[in-house]
Amino acid sequence: MRSILASIGIALLGFVGVAASSSAGMASDWPKDKPITLVHAFAAGSDYLARLVAAALEKGVGQTVIVENKPGAGGAIGTGYVARQKPDGYTLVTAYPGPAANFTNTMPGLPYKPVQDFEHIIQFSVGDMVLVARKDFPAQTLSELIAYAKANPSQVSAGNNGIGSYGHMIETAIMDMAGIDIKLVSYKGSPPIVTDMLSGSVDLSVDYLGDAYIKHIEAGNLKPLAVISAKRAKILPNVPTLKEQGLDLVAVPWGGIMAPKGTPPAIVKRINEVLTAYLKSDDAIAKFAVAGQIAAPTTPEEFHRIVVDEEALWRNIIAKYNIRSE
Repeated sequence: MRSILASIGIALLGFVGVAASSSAGMASDWPKDKPITLVHAFAAGSDYLARLVAAALEKGVGQTVIVENKPGAGGAIGTGYVARQKPDGYTLVTAYPGPAANFTNTMPGLPYKPVQDFEHIIQFSVGDMVLVARKDFPAQTLSELIAYAKANPSQVSAGNNGIGSYGHMIETAIMDMAGIDIKLVSYKGSPPIVTDMLSGSVDLSVDYLGDAYIKHIEAGNLKPLAVISAKRAKILPNVPTLKEQGLDLVAVPWGGIMAPKGTPPAIVKRINEVLTAYLKSDDAIAKFAVAGQIAAPTTPEEFHRIVVDEEALWRNIIAKYNIRSE
């Protein structure tokens, strides 16, 4: 009996050794003469950062990196596609809060598990969300907005980029925490929200602090009431955060890179090292700033924690208001 058990043990050790060496071999000769595909699960025109990161990875590993746009279902189609690919380091996907975390709760029947089905390689950016009002809206601060909304229930309107979007969930959380009722209006992008705010058709917006807003804020055509980050935005140093104004809510949109679950750790590590070096460069910092973003590299472990915390942050609000992504 002992000899049989010993033989089984030796066989198992041999199998584990072969598997480990096979995985190590796959990682050691990666990338071979084969292009790497970085799937961006959104339409062309939203892939500025993805293309910067892809170019840096291509230069760092010496292999072609192709950015492939696979839009649809708020990013779920492209992200789900990558979840089903071979975990060999040749198919990656850009990661954002919705398809990489919150769709767990906002999209019933999602054909992949956002948190569990990926290796989280690196966060590459963080940005600021801003609460903005039309120029002549009768409130200059968050407290004045809350008071006005309480005095005029359902009369204040706020635009966002669709049900389940980051702006929509932040607006919902503000209403919940402040005890106010605001009419939420869904749009298919930031430009039409801004257009309607400039014309006075909509009162407020919670959206990414990007070029669509910055130029109008600087011109005095829109007025920022708060930023949603933990600290004030560098570009808006005089605008207080929600927390400074008494509302305990911090929400920071991020972008990152993921790979299918099971991608060898050595490949994950190499991609992380290449992109970390780039994201710390003056070139990356300057180019990210053009899009209102901050280059913010992490370790794989740190990025995994960010994704896990993101899902937990919104879980209760999503359930309470039955938020379902469009």
